[in-house]
Amino acid sequence: MPEKIIGHGTWYDKMAVEVIERERKLGRSLDLIRTEMGIAASGIPHIGNMSDAIRSYGVTLALREQGYNSELIAFSDDKDGLRKVPAGMPSSLKEYLGFPVLSIPDPYKCHESYGRHMTFLLLEALDTCGIDYKFMSGTEAYTKGSFNKEIETLLLNAKRVGEIVKEEVGQEKFVEALPYFAVCENCGRIYTTKAYEFLPKEKKVLYSCEGMEIKGQWLEGCGHKG
Repeated sequence: MPEKIIGHGTWYDKMAVEVIERERKLGRSLDLIRTEMGIAASGIPHIGNMSDAIRSYGVTLALREQGYNSELIAFSDDKDGLRKVPAGMPSSLKEYLGFPVLSIPDPYKCHESYGRHMTFLLLEALDTCGIDYKFMSGTEAYTKGSFNKEIETLLLNAKRVGEIVKEEVGQEKFVEALPYFAVCENCGRIYTTKAYEFLPKEKKVLYSCEGMEIKGQWLEGCGHKG
């Protein structure tokens, strides 16, 4: 028997079917199926970022063509810290290494922060290409508590999470520390903190701002414990 062609016969169409089957198996609603692409807000967008958006949007279009309501989420990782100064950017950014990108001033003074500047460079490209998306800020999502349930699950299973990370990617840092980066309430950096204990009843994470090696350079913490 000839193989049945799904939609236009592309991998987008096949992926759409896989997503629908998975959602049905998990017993989740099919009223709205979301796809997602990530916006790396710590550096200048490149063709790889664009390709991430286009692939996800292709699946959304395939889902729509198969009769399902679907939307693409453009998720900005603007809670991430600045790991290095991108080529061509002002050297004055060095003083903000380790800070969440949304808390760093925009060196070009056209957006409210460095992170917003980088994010909107890519959003402008998506608009130019006619990609239909819904924007979501990581910082705003954390502030609203959108990930609280998932964060609590990870922290309650931190030992196993650390083992999985070590097995999958070879990183051992989460075997000793919790898989959580606190923003230091004293110096404002995120990558210099080490979370070492979770208090589930209080829903608090204990951390110390010790410092961390980033891109081969040691970034000293302020020593604060919170």
